[in-house]
Amino acid sequence: MTKNWEIFQAVEEYAPVDLAEEWDQPGLAFGSFYAEVKRILLALDLTPAIVREAIEKKIDLLLVHHPPLFNAIHSLTDATVEGKMQLDVVSNGISCYSAHTNLDRSPGGTAAALARKLQLDTEAESYQTLMPLEDRPGFGYGLYASLHQEQSFLEFSSLIAERLEIPACQRFCSANNRIKRIALFPGSFDESCIPRLEEIAADVLICGEIKHHLALMLEARNIHVLAVGHDVSERDGMHVLASYLAGKFPELTIEVNSGIDYN
Repeated sequence: MTKNWEIFQAVEEYAPVDLAEEWDQPGLAFGSFYAEVKRILLALDLTPAIVREAIEKKIDLLLVHHPPLFNAIHSLTDATVEGKMQLDVVSNGISCYSAHTNLDRSPGGTAAALARKLQLDTEAESYQTLMPLEDRPGFGYGLYASLHQEQSFLEFSSLIAERLEIPACQRFCSANNRIKRIALFPGSFDESCIPRLEEIAADVLICGEIKHHLALMLEARNIHVLAVGHDVSERDGMHVLASYLAGKFPELTIEVNSGIDYN
C-alpha cells in the first residue's frame, strides 16, 4: 500500500526541494501526506480541464510542474473559477503536489528532457549546465552544447519545430546565419542569463517564451532566439519524471496529460 508521502519523497530525491527559488512554492498544495495512492496524473498546470480528467479517471494524486498556489489565500469558495477548481480537487479526495524550480535545476529535469526530445547531433563534450549553482556542481538552469556541424539558422529552426511537433518556432530574426553553439532554457527566459550566453558564445537560444525587449537585446548580441512555447519546452520534463516514478513504483498507474495541442 503506497502512501502519498512516499511519492513526495521519491520526487524530492530526484529534484531536491532545497534547489527551489526562495519565491517558489513547490510541495503539497492540497490533500494528504498519508492517503493511499494508486493512480497518479502528471501535468504542467492545475487547470479545470486537468481536474475534470483527474475526477473522471479516479486519480488519487496530481503531480504538476507549476505550483497552483504562489500567494496566501484568505478564503476558498466557488465564487471564482480557481476557487471552484481547488474545491473540486479537495472534495474529490485528490492531492496536488508540485515540483517547479527544483525540477528545473535538477540534472534530469526540464532542460535535460528538452535535450532528449530534440536529439541534436552535438559534439563529444555533450551538454553542460548553462547557469550552474556555485555550491552544487551539475545543478542549475539550462544546458548548452555545440552542434557537430554548423547549420543555417532557418534550417535549424525548421528542425526544432519538427522535433517538437509544432507548426513553427517564433523567430526574432530573419537573417540566415550559420549556427553552432546552442543553449536551452525551458520555460520563461531570465534576463540574468544574458551575460552567460555571451560568455559561452551562444549562437542560438531555444526557450519556451521570452519578453520582446530581451529578444532584441540578444539579437543585438548576435544571439538568435527560437521561442517554442512555454508548454512545449517543459512538457517532456513530466514524461521523464513519470518514467522515473514508474521505475520506483511499478504497481501504480501513472499517466501524463498531453498538454496544449499546438497543431
